[in-house]
Amino acid sequence: MSPTINKIPKRPKTNPEAIKTDRQKMRAKAYATPLWKKMRNTYMSEHPICEECLKRGKVTPAEDIHHIRSPFKGNEVNYDLLYDYENLMAVCKHATKK
Repeated sequence: MSPTINKIPKRPKTNPEAIKTDRQKMRAKAYATPLWKKMRNTYMSEHPICEECLKRGKVTPAEDIHHIRSPFKGNEVNYDLLYDYENLMAVCKHATKK
């Protein structure tokens, strides 16, 4: 008699867009605006080095732009903070994991 192996059934694949929360949809909509895209690209071109790494004396290419103070609270967007150029910082992938 051979042993019985019980396999765990595979989960059905779902569309990631279908399971986004309202907060995720709100954030995606805010970041999809032409003004945000232009600001992000301008800031990235002016700040090509990770600002967090520079504080520690390390030179690392920036890969993303983050807000210093989040413009999102609950399900609302603070557009003053979202579009505040002084509220942005260039970061690398390592800085975003901290």
